[in-house]
Amino acid sequence: MQRALVVGPGSMVGSRLSEHLRARGWQVIGAGRSGDCEVPLELGCDSLRTEFPGVEADVLFHCAAAFGDDSPQGAWLNDRVNVLGAHQVVALARAAGCRQVVYAGSVSSARRDGAAFASSYGASKARAEGVLAWALAQSGQTFVSLRFAQLYDERGDCIRHQRWFGRIVSYARSGRVLRLPPGDAPRNFVHVCDAVTAMTLASEAGAEGVLHVCHPHSESYLSLARHAYEVFGQGGEVQIAQEKTAFWPAYFPPASPELATLGLTFTPLLDGLRAIRDGGYAARFEVFDVT
Repeated sequence: MQRALVVGPGSMVGSRLSEHLRARGWQVIGAGRSGDCEVPLELGCDSLRTEFPGVEADVLFHCAAAFGDDSPQGAWLNDRVNVLGAHQVVALARAAGCRQVVYAGSVSSARRDGAAFASSYGASKARAEGVLAWALAQSGQTFVSLRFAQLYDERGDCIRHQRWFGRIVSYARSGRVLRLPPGDAPRNFVHVCDAVTAMTLASEAGAEGVLHVCHPHSESYLSLARHAYEVFGQGGEVQIAQEKTAFWPAYFPPASPELATLGLTFTPLLDGLRAIRDGGYAARFEVFDVT
């Protein structure tokens, strides 16, 4: 039986990954701040912890992160948890004897040539990749980062970070009139089940480096809304509010070709929306506004 250390088992990705690994016969050990974690771990602490007696695992899956904004305080939080916390993850992986670290990265770390990072979050996740790759190479452990596009789920856990996705679903399922900002800037939505499958397949294949995990079909928020109103069929409509600030463009690189080699397939967006409708969690998508 393979043994996995999951850092951040209470996160959307970490919780679904833990379920997925157990279903595949892995033993899962949680590491994080929650009281029910087997290994207490604080990525934003002031000192580096290097001793983890009795902890042994084959693979460490790093699913924890700070999601600060672009204010000075948010950028500081992102660097403290995501970048400095990467050193703590390395110390844990070394102490546990892991052969590999699999990182839940972000496509916001991807840039066109010469472009600046889109956010402090994306910049911090990219720097964390650098820390992990360099440090793990020193100790002979392998590293792979899967840079995910915009993750969503059918249980409503995505609302915290995918605010517009959550708002669109909430209005569609309740048959309300949705006033949407203008713009057809592409967005890219990947179901969390596809993300955790990708992490597991990458581990089992011994993948290394950085892989971009983007859905083959991008959508605008307007097309997402039209799909959602079609799926829920509760009435209401989408109106374009020209007085609102248009959606800003975002960069989504093509999915890495290695994903096809791993055998990863992507959930169609319509199927993901139907899972929200039929999965018993739709009420979690409560009506709210986004500023």
